[in-house]
Amino acid sequence: MTHATEETYLEGEGVPDPQRWRAAAVILVAIALDLIDTTIVNVALPVLQTDLGADKAALQWVAAAYTLTFALSLITVGRIGDMLGRKRMISLGIVVFVAASLLCGVAQSTEMLIASRVLQGLGGALVMTQGLSVFQVAFPPKERAAVFGMFGALSGVAAMLGPVLGGVLVDADLFGWSWRPIFLVNVPVGLFALLGVGAFVRESRSPNVKRLDLVGVALVTLALLSLLYPLVQGAEAGWPTWSFVAMACSVPLFVVFGLYERRKAARDGSALVEPSLFKERSFVAGLLVMLSFFAIIAGLFFPFTLYLQVGLGFSPMAAGLATVPFSFGAMITSSFSAVLALKMGRKVLSIGMVIMGVGMVALIFTIDHFGSGVGGWDLAPALGVLGLGLGFVISPVVDIVLGGVPVEHAGSGSGVLSTADQLGAAAGVAVIGVLFFNLLAGQAVPGADTAVPELRRSLAAAGVAAPAQDTIVANFRVCAKESGKNEDAGEPPAACRRIVPAGAVPAGQEKPVGKALADASEKARKEGYAKATGDVLWYEVGIIGLGFLLTFMLPKQARKPEWAEGEDGASEADGGDDAVPSPRGPEVSAGPREERG
Repeated sequence: MTHATEETYLEGEGVPDPQRWRAAAVILVAIALDLIDTTIVNVALPVLQTDLGADKAALQWVAAAYTLTFALSLITVGRIGDMLGRKRMISLGIVVFVAASLLCGVAQSTEMLIASRVLQGLGGALVMTQGLSVFQVAFPPKERAAVFGMFGALSGVAAMLGPVLGGVLVDADLFGWSWRPIFLVNVPVGLFALLGVGAFVRESRSPNVKRLDLVGVALVTLALLSLLYPLVQGAEAGWPTWSFVAMACSVPLFVVFGLYERRKAARDGSALVEPSLFKERSFVAGLLVMLSFFAIIAGLFFPFTLYLQVGLGFSPMAAGLATVPFSFGAMITSSFSAVLALKMGRKVLSIGMVIMGVGMVALIFTIDHFGSGVGGWDLAPALGVLGLGLGFVISPVVDIVLGGVPVEHAGSGSGVLSTADQLGAAAGVAVIGVLFFNLLAGQAVPGADTAVPELRRSLAAAGVAAPAQDTIVANFRVCAKESGKNEDAGEPPAACRRIVPAGAVPAGQEKPVGKALADASEKARKEGYAKATGDVLWYEVGIIGLGFLLTFMLPKQARKPEWAEGEDGASEADGGDDAVPSPRGPEVSAGPREERG
C-alpha cells in the first residue's frame, strides 16, 4: 500500500502549487493590514478622544482590545485552520477584519469602537496564523526560506508604516472624516486580498485533526489572559497587587495545560497544541529567540516613540518617517537572510544579534551626543544598522521554527509562534516601560537644571528682581519634579500653575516671562527624555546579549524534516552532526487531492 506524507497529499503527489507565489503575494497584503493596524490607531487617539468624548480608560481599551483579542486567539484559530481548511479560515479572517474595520470607521461611540476592535483582533489572528500555514503547506522546503524572508521584510516595514500612514490620513482629514479613514482604508484593500485568496490559494487541511480540543482552548485562553492582561494593562493601572497575582497564576495554568495536552495527544491525537513539537530543539530554541527578539523590538520602540513625539515634539508623521531607515535596513537583509541561513545555519542569527547590539549602542551614543537637538537624519545611521540586524534574525528564525513543523500541525505551530511574538512584545513593553518611566521621573529635576541658566538670563532681561528670580526658579524645579511623578500627561500638576508669584513680573513683561518659562519647560522636557531614553536603551543591549546567547541553543545547521525528504533529493545527513531532525508527520494514505480554491 502506498503511503504519502500530508504534504504530498495536499500538493497532489509532490507537485507544488503553480499559483503559490501569487497566493503568497495576496496573503502578504492581508498580513500587512493586520500588522499595520497594531500601530496605526495610536496616532489618532488624541483626535479620537475629542471626537467621541472618550476618557483615558476608554482610549486604552481602543488599543488593548485589538492586542488582547489577537494574542488570545492565535493558538485556537491556528488549530481550527488545520481542521476546517486554511483557505476557508483565512477568507473568513479577511471578511471579519474588513467588516470590523468598517464598523470601526462608522463607530459613533467608544463602546462600539472597542467592540469593533475586538472583532478586528479576531480577524487579524485568523489572517496571521492561516497565512503562515499556507506558506508552509504550499511551498516546498527549498522555497520556504524565500517566502519567509518576504514575510520577515514585511514585518520590519509594516509596523513602522502604521504611524506614518496614520499621520498622513489624520492630517489629510479626507472628506472631513477625521480619524475614520485609518480604519476605512482597510475595506478596499481587504476586499482585494479576499478576491486574491479566492483565486490563487489552494485549500488544505489536516485529515488527522477531526475535532477541536475545547478544554485545551479554555485552559490556554485562561493562562494567556492571566499573563497578557496584566502585561498590557498593568502599567496603566499602576501595577496593583492583582496584576502580580494574575501573572503568578498563569504559571500553574500553563503547567496544567501542558499536562492535559500530553494526555489528550496520547488518547486521541487531537490536542490543541501538538506536544511533540516541544521535544525538538530547533522549535523550542527558536521560540525563545523569538520571545527575546520581539521583547527587544517592542521594548525599543515604546520609549523611542515617546522620546520622538513627547520629548522632541515630532509630529506622528515625522516620528514615523524618522524610523524609515530602520525599516529600509530590515527590508534589505530580510530579503536574503533566510536563504543565507540554509548555508550558514545559526551563525546568521548570531551575526544579526551582534549587528543589532552595535546599532543599539550607536543609537545610545547618538542620543547622548546630540541631546535635545537631535534630528531625524542624526538618528538614521544607527537605526539603519539596527534594521540590518533585525533582518538577519526575523526571517531565518521564522523558517527555523515553522520549517520543521509537520504540515498537519502547520496552523498549530504558526499559532504558537505568533503567540510567542505577542508574549515577547508585551513583556518587552511592560519591563522597559517601567524602567523608562522610573528613569524619566528621576531625570525631571536634572533636566530642569539644564534650563535654569537660560531662564535666569531671560528673567533678568525682563526686569525681574533677583529674589523673584530665585522664587520662580525654585517653583520651576518643583513643577518639574511633580511633572515627573504625574501619570496624566494631559493634566499638569498644581505646582506648575503657580510658578510665578503675584507681583514678581514688571508691568508689560508678562509675555516675555511666559515665553521664557515655556522655552525652559521645553528644554527640560527634551533633556529629560533624551537622558532617560539613552539610559533605558542600555537594558535593551542586555536583552540583545541574551538573544545572542539563545541563538547558540539552535542546531548549527537546520536539517530538513524527515517528512519532507525526497522532495529535492536531500539526504538526512545534510544537516551535520549537530543538526536536529524535526518531528515526523503521520503517514496517510495517498488519496484524492484536497479541495482547490
